[in-house]
Amino acid sequence: MAKLIFDYPFMEKEYILDKDEIYIGRLATNDLSIPDYKIFKKLPVITQKELLNLLTKVSRRHAKITFKNGKYYIQDIGTKGVGSKYGTYVNEVKLEVKKEYPLSPGDRIRFGSVECIFED
Repeated sequence: MAKLIFDYPFMEKEYILDKDEIYIGRLATNDLSIPDYKIFKKLPVITQKELLNLLTKVSRRHAKITFKNGKYYIQDIGTKGVGSKYGTYVNEVKLEVKKEYPLSPGDRIRFGSVECIFED
């Protein structure tokens, strides 16, 4: 089964893509929720600043991964459907808003500043 692999202490290492549509972003209601920086307010200030720089670049609803016809696709959608502020990237190529891009094993995906690897 396909998955996204992250390397951050504040996230699960692997997220299984077990639905035909997976929404990704900072909102807790997303299928894959990247933590909102506000939950780290009790950490030392220097750590807060590092997390703030990283996590504020992820939109509340940032991207969507879909599975259809045996293949996974990703698109940048943004909270209001007009694209995320800091973009979604696959292998350092910025995605056009609402355009589906096929994913291949080993692809490096970046949601704003948060990176992961797609495995199938």
